[in-house]
Amino acid sequence: MSRRVGADLRPLTTAITAGLVGWFGVTVLSQHPQQVFDRFRKYDVPGLLIGNWRFFAPEPAQHDFHLLHRVLTADGEQTRWSETIVIPQRRWRQMVWFPERRQDKAIFDICADLIAYLGRPGVDITATTPYEVMRDVVEHAVRAQYPGSERPRGFQFVIARSTGYDESNKPDYLLVSPFVPLEDAVHD
Repeated sequence: MSRRVGADLRPLTTAITAGLVGWFGVTVLSQHPQQVFDRFRKYDVPGLLIGNWRFFAPEPAQHDFHLLHRVLTADGEQTRWSETIVIPQRRWRQMVWFPERRQDKAIFDICADLIAYLGRPGVDITATTPYEVMRDVVEHAVRAQYPGSERPRGFQFVIARSTGYDESNKPDYLLVSPFVPLEDAVHD
């Protein structure tokens, strides 16, 4: 009797094994740098079955973007440039859990999109979506930095590109915004 139960499960075991081997094969192929193998992902509608563990982008980033701003205070003084978003030192826990990386990546992507517009002739950079998002990010930081009645008259921001940890190269200043007035600023 026990021999019969094993014989009945053999097709099921074979089917499950074949399914797992196929799933493993598709997952491995989907890690290939050539995007042609990504066609399997269209069958993974929720995006949960076929993992994406490419450790490097097709063109890995070789620089960092820095967002700096300065303000024109309510009494007319212009401050020094300061980093709008400071990238904190990495911690050991970030090897496993690092939700803050999403903000860093978003700023990097917005800067990259904004810089792409600089190469297009005839484009009003201040009318582009990446510029407006970046302006809003800086405005939010300025409002948080100067709460209450000490609201500055406005601000200006700059996007700089550096080589990251290699401090022997000076940063490139890619975009300096025009002065952005704050609507509810207190004027003398």
